[in-house]
Amino acid sequence: MAVDMRNRGTLMHGLFGFVLGALFATMLISRPAQDSKSSTALVLPASHIEDELFIGDQTVDIPPKRRPGYVYKSNSYQDVYDKTWTQGGYPSQSCWGCRFAVDVMHKLQFHTVLDAGTGNGALECPDMLAKGYVEPGILTNLPYEDNTFDLVFSADVLEHIHPEEADLVVKELIRVSRRHIFLSISLKGHTKATAENDQEANRHTMLRPRTWWEAIFTKYGAVPNREMSWAMQEKDTMYTRENFRDCRWEGKQEEGGLYEVCIVDNKWLVGRREQENLRRERCITPANADLEPWFFSFRKLR
Repeated sequence: MAVDMRNRGTLMHGLFGFVLGALFATMLISRPAQDSKSSTALVLPASHIEDELFIGDQTVDIPPKRRPGYVYKSNSYQDVYDKTWTQGGYPSQSCWGCRFAVDVMHKLQFHTVLDAGTGNGALECPDMLAKGYVEPGILTNLPYEDNTFDLVFSADVLEHIHPEEADLVVKELIRVSRRHIFLSISLKGHTKATAENDQEANRHTMLRPRTWWEAIFTKYGAVPNREMSWAMQEKDTMYTRENFRDCRWEGKQEEGGLYEVCIVDNKWLVGRREQENLRRERCITPANADLEPWFFSFRKLR
């Protein structure tokens, strides 16, 4: 299915797939036909020029290619997370990634995007779920061919996977990416310990330091995009040890080492503006002064 939205010469088509969750969107911005790679090379930074060699055709609307003979297989904890979305206290149409997705759209060049891990569709896009624009899937078995999406996007998902699945999930995200991978990955364990419902606790099963995540993506062929991370990641070096509270050591010594996460008084808006989900505190990793959400950006090597 495709959705057309026209506005001042800009054509945007979207084909949305879900739970993995596959969000396929295309964006085409009108520009003169004589615009060539050679001419853009004179004015664009090197990283943007390289993108021209990797990303898909920016002038056509081509649905993502599916793997021949793909068979959908669920995993052991899908039912648990389905209940989390529908009965776990999330407000209707919650959208964790909506707060920063627009920034990503303005900073990266892409035509097609896979939104990997957006719940079961019951909260974030019930209208598209009802119309059949979305489909179920799991991150360890994506239904798309290699090098299908210019951008693979994921918002606070990978901290929920099982440790034994980490390598396969990372490989799958890189496999279907044509160029960019942008994620937020929670590094904290604070909320799971304070969940009102015990069944909602201990859901952050994959807590690893930033260096560990960067190393595993690099291992499978995606290098950190330092410029994008710098542009997106919020830091605050003004906080001192006196400002930190409820500090905890997360991670595993044998897998990237332990790292400290603390809480500081810092107001921030979560989700869409109209939700008015204003939180008065947030977590910080004191070692590098990174405030949540923790962003990770990569470029696929080809």
